[in-house]
Amino acid sequence: MKDPLKSAELFRYLILALQRQGSRELNQKLARLNLTASQAEAIEIVGTQGPLTTREVGAQLVCETGSPSRLLSTLAQKGFIVRSTPEQDRRATLHSLTKFGRQTLGNIQQLNQEFYQHLAEDLAKVHSNEQMDIVTQIARLIQSPTMRETLHQRFPEYFKSEDFANIPTLGVKKT
Repeated sequence: MKDPLKSAELFRYLILALQRQGSRELNQKLARLNLTASQAEAIEIVGTQGPLTTREVGAQLVCETGSPSRLLSTLAQKGFIVRSTPEQDRRATLHSLTKFGRQTLGNIQQLNQEFYQHLAEDLAKVHSNEQMDIVTQIARLIQSPTMRETLHQRFPEYFKSEDFANIPTLGVKKT
């Protein structure tokens, strides 16, 4: 029987590996727009919910923690957003998209749609095999051979080298 604490540790690292893999893939796509995932998320929030104060943007961000002031300042410098001071609270800063920001929002949404479509296809392939336990299903989502080997080295008792090597990837570009 496998150690439940070791299983929990493996689960944690599988989630971290997937997050890292997804971030790399998304950041590669967003690099075409000269944006990071955090910047794209802020543009999406301001574009779909705005105009918003700095505090309101921060309350909706998932990619960043703390105050988004630096993130929003960078977006203003790049010409994606414009800052103003609302009449009702002169201490606050209000953010809205520029024309360039609105055009970029459309590009971000298109890239995200492609990314999510790809992810949905991978999830459907993994989910189609109901006989696998959740850890194996998550392990199948790890595309990077380097990351797979790292997980095998870290958790050899859970993945025999030949078994882990035979977990099929889902046809994604290997990194």
